[in-house]
Amino acid sequence: MINDKLILSCVLFFTTLVSSFAQAGTLKREDDLRPFVDSVMKNVASGDLQSAFETMRPFIVISENELQSAALASKTQREQFGNRYGKTIGTEFIAQQKVGDSLVRIIYIEKTEKHALPWYFYFYKSQTGWVLNTFNWNDQMPALFIGK
Repeated sequence: MINDKLILSCVLFFTTLVSSFAQAGTLKREDDLRPFVDSVMKNVASGDLQSAFETMRPFIVISENELQSAALASKTQREQFGNRYGKTIGTEFIAQQKVGDSLVRIIYIEKTEKHALPWYFYFYKSQTGWVLNTFNWNDQMPALFIGK
């Protein structure tokens, strides 16, 4: 298991800082969310994390510097623990959950040769459409079974 310090650096958790995020694009319909995440995860499945982050860029409510930092941290951690998990061999949709009228979470796993890495995408319905408010990935596969 990865230690807590590494998990904290691995988990790419972002919060909204309203003044910085007015430029984020929106996905107009709730039905657009899953195909959007599919396109992100298609890049993850092909081992192209940089393209995955680039795909998120227009719709995420974080600064360019934060997004680049998250991409670099992901790349670094994958290089450090690549042998433990093996190569990425695909992805799998796990769940989509809506809470109220304004929040949606979509969960995928990144399938590697030896482990599943959960990816979580959190969307918020703004006045103009859906924005990617937060996302994270980690190696905590057991968390997928909480409440099941």
